[in-house]
Amino acid sequence: MEQSWQIPNPLSPVNTFLFRFLFGCTLIAVAISAPAQETELRGELERAYQNWRRAVIAKDARGWATSITMYRQVVTRNLMVSQRQPFPQAVFEVPIDPPDIVSLKLLEAQAVGDTAHLLYFGKVNLGGEPADIPDNVLMLKFFREKGLWKFDSSKVLRLTEEPELKKQLQSGGTPEFLDYPDFTPPGTPPAVPPLCDKPENMAGCTLQSFGYSTRMKLNGFSYGTMEDRGDKLFVIGGLKNGLNELTLEVKPTDIPKGEERLLQVDLFVSTGQPGKPSVRVYHYESKDPTLTGVIKLPVVIDAEILVKGR
Repeated sequence: MEQSWQIPNPLSPVNTFLFRFLFGCTLIAVAISAPAQETELRGELERAYQNWRRAVIAKDARGWATSITMYRQVVTRNLMVSQRQPFPQAVFEVPIDPPDIVSLKLLEAQAVGDTAHLLYFGKVNLGGEPADIPDNVLMLKFFREKGLWKFDSSKVLRLTEEPELKKQLQSGGTPEFLDYPDFTPPGTPPAVPPLCDKPENMAGCTLQSFGYSTRMKLNGFSYGTMEDRGDKLFVIGGLKNGLNELTLEVKPTDIPKGEERLLQVDLFVSTGQPGKPSVRVYHYESKDPTLTGVIKLPVVIDAEILVKGR
């Protein structure tokens, strides 16, 4: 559940991943000027988080399902099923050490629409020796479902490269980044994805999008937008035998003079055999500066491609 990120430079473009998850438009009145509302919100959100934390520690599948958002539950379920792991049992086989928030200092409790977050500062214990735990910032994210706040996910802002900010927080100062759009709840929770089937072929993907903003969909599952970076992705639902539908929605971005664009997609199927590498079954590459719009790319999986690859 935990992810980490760096404080964005306010003068540079907002990272698209953070923008998609954290940017919001319509604020509701839960701020320093309304301490009673903030206290009430904090209580509701902390109870929601503690319910989830207790369920994880107790390995209580029913408690976990009722305390986490439906969006996160389905995303987690799809990831487990795509790896041919039993769900929900596999949830508790992954080492998870939910941090205790009791000793942390609250920086902010904020809600926007049906989304909210809690921001804390202190020794965020993700496992390890207490003496070695550094001071960091913890964000807990929540969505409101049927009138109730439920925990969704967490992020950790690591302060290793931010000594001045760490010093400011340790001295009790109010950090400037609280006013950044990146640290505002988005207002509307993401749509709950469909349930995937057990994969015929367990698969992974590498997507490189440099000089392009690329949104990828594969067999109806969206992988968000990637801009000027690359990433490794698990293929939700795997690859089917026969025709698979790969769609790229592409828009060129500005690049420094002399730099080269690259849009590259590679799909790999796991052999399921220890020590035997995955087989690359599909490759697409373009450096065309005029490449734009929706590109539909059929991906056909058959017995020959699974043996020989591409």
